[in-house]
Amino acid sequence: MSASTRTPDAEGASEALDRVVLRYLAKRGYKSAAGVLRAEAGLAQTVSEDDYKTGMSLASAMGADAALSDHLLWRSEQESDPRFAIAAYAKLRDWAHGSLEKYKGELCRILFPAFAHVLIDLVKRGFGEEAREFYVEHHADHMRLYGEDLAALSALSEPEHIESDPIARKFLENKASVRMTSYSFDLLVKFLHANDLMAVLAVLNAHLCVDVVKGDPSPFEDDADGAVVITGRTPEAQRKFNSVKGRWGLVESCLEIERIRQHKKDTKEREKERAAKAREEAKKSKKKKKKNDGGAEEANEAEVDEDGEGEGDDEEMPDVPEKKEAEYPVAMLENPPNTIRSKVPLPQLDYDAYEEAVEDLRWRVKLTKDTLPTVCFFTFTHAHGLLTCSDATADVKHVAGGFTDSVVRVWHLEEEDEDYKKYKKEKGPIDRDAKVARSIPMTEFVGHSAPVHQVAFSPCGKFLLSASRDCHVRVWSMELKICLCAYEGHLHPIWDVQWSPFGYYFATACHDRVARVYAMDAPFPRRMFVGHLSNVDCIAWHPNVNYVATGSADRTLRLWEMSDGECVRVFAGHAAGVRSIAFSPDGRTIASGADDGRVYLWDLARATCVASLKGHVGPVYSMDFAGGGGLVVSGGADDTVRVWDASTPETNEDDATNAPPPLSAVAKRLPLKTFPTKNTPVFKVKFSRRNLCLAMGARRSKTESS
Repeated sequence: MSASTRTPDAEGASEALDRVVLRYLAKRGYKSAAGVLRAEAGLAQTVSEDDYKTGMSLASAMGADAALSDHLLWRSEQESDPRFAIAAYAKLRDWAHGSLEKYKGELCRILFPAFAHVLIDLVKRGFGEEAREFYVEHHADHMRLYGEDLAALSALSEPEHIESDPIARKFLENKASVRMTSYSFDLLVKFLHANDLMAVLAVLNAHLCVDVVKGDPSPFEDDADGAVVITGRTPEAQRKFNSVKGRWGLVESCLEIERIRQHKKDTKEREKERAAKAREEAKKSKKKKKKNDGGAEEANEAEVDEDGEGEGDDEEMPDVPEKKEAEYPVAMLENPPNTIRSKVPLPQLDYDAYEEAVEDLRWRVKLTKDTLPTVCFFTFTHAHGLLTCSDATADVKHVAGGFTDSVVRVWHLEEEDEDYKKYKKEKGPIDRDAKVARSIPMTEFVGHSAPVHQVAFSPCGKFLLSASRDCHVRVWSMELKICLCAYEGHLHPIWDVQWSPFGYYFATACHDRVARVYAMDAPFPRRMFVGHLSNVDCIAWHPNVNYVATGSADRTLRLWEMSDGECVRVFAGHAAGVRSIAFSPDGRTIASGADDGRVYLWDLARATCVASLKGHVGPVYSMDFAGGGGLVVSGGADDTVRVWDASTPETNEDDATNAPPPLSAVAKRLPLKTFPTKNTPVFKVKFSRRNLCLAMGARRSKTESS
């Protein structure tokens, strides 16, 4: 582009250059020289606000023949005055919002990173008042997608805050990844250069990593699909990082493999029985045929019974097929996964618990898109605002709840209190459908000194974990009804705790951005997973126990190797913090639910999103896959339990090195079924071993609902 197309007339260029020199003289303290220049050039005594609003074009007004020192001087002036950065952002914002709808969504993506860095820079340089005015004027544009980050940024007022605030450090120490098509990126770069928006250019170069892709913007993409996520890696480095092959198969000793093995064994036994029965019938038929061929008429008369019927008449009777009991539709993995050898020493489940679990799996109902699950809902009355978490044993004999009064309460569903026993003794057998009021025996576990945020029963049902804001994890004995141990190592509140599928190990998610793995025989952690940029809110175990998944408020989902504590997968795409996660039974897929109600299904081999599930209108508190796979259920703050199709296409792990498709291109799915509750947020959803869907929550009162 020639100089004449970017500069005004010579008079305007001369005036712009005079203003630059005048500011330099004033800054150096040469008042006499500044006064002479002001008088000769006829410049105003003070610089008006209009100079800052139009100041980005003054560098261009100096002309192409101006000395390089003049350009450097002008940009130094811009860097020292906060109003230039504010005006640059305002000009970029107006241009992005006024662009064509086709490119508006992509161009607006850089607005929040630019806003955050301009605000942080103002505070860091001591312009607290200007930063406050800038925040008040522009924060509303980003409130829907970045409310949590804005809440932290709004508290910044002194330079010292920048060093201690984790959100500010997250923006300064890591680059934000933005995905844009090549044409949108060209438009952005040309606009920034043409208008000399140096403050925005500095942010773009230092703190943004733009992933430029070919093609046109998707017309189906919404704001949430293009939300900026900070992962700490460039897009190319993240793709390379996610291309490392994993061990997604199941271990030989897991219940799913044992169920498949027993199913094959039972099938062979049934086939042998059928073959033996067929041989026996063939022998009988052969003997009968010989007897009929060689027998005399007297023999036939001797065989005639009192009613005049004989065995020989069977040949003329039509064949009536023998009625057989229909095979029960047992749920199993449709595509049995590969089996691997675990790198982690795995304990053996208790023998009785193992046999009971295998027997339950023999009666597990097969669920499909045409056969949806039955939901059993446990409602905690008069507990809204008090109940924080809940769980149930796999055999549904015990239900536990954690409360804000630091107490863990467990209800024993199969036990009967003394009054009910007396009633049964007086009245005799009671119809199971009769509505007889009875209280359920309950045990209180007291030991925590702060609200309990999560409870979890062990796979065998003999132990109960509880995690609390008091920075301790406690394990309770269901048989002795006492606390066996309090595990240390946390200095911040613990949001989640989960047992491994085989027991013995458990993992915690903490506010200090670290996840930890414990073993029952040691009070301190065996592994610490460090890498999240914000607090870890949820955690889950892979079925083979080789991996642990964590979801964080930094909007990422990460997968960690148990053997060495290294991160092997980073899934970015959520527009809000990840609140719940769950693995599929075959270990190939993971589901994640966020605070904005969006649920994503991720393929572990390719490290890509394969489905977006839309339906919830509030945080998704809990999720679980049906036994045998195929369906996933979720429950959240919108008082609903939703059932989704969890089927995924066949994948090839070698495709992980390719650029993943944008979220706008991912298949969108609506819920197969929605089960509304009566003013009850759903804190927990969980499938029993027989595929009964259990859901739990505390009902709000009418006054709270209104």
